[in-house]
Amino acid sequence: MSAVLWMNIPLMVLAFGLMAGIPLWMVLRRQDWHDKHETRTVPAYIVRQRREATVQRQARGRRPVRPVTGGANW
Repeated sequence: MSAVLWMNIPLMVLAFGLMAGIPLWMVLRRQDWHDKHETRTVPAYIVRQRREATVQRQARGRRPVRPVTGGANW
């Protein structure tokens, strides 16, 4: 019984090594991933929405403020 338990330790080490080593090896051997700085890209429709919202906010001037009393505040 103890021999079976002791045999599990090398098998666990082997399994863990394969689970961690294979994906790491696949990433490290890929040459086109090295020295590449990723930049965040914003889709054009979001840029357009932000620009339109800014223009509308500037056209209105100051944003209206809701009164403190009444409505959902009570």
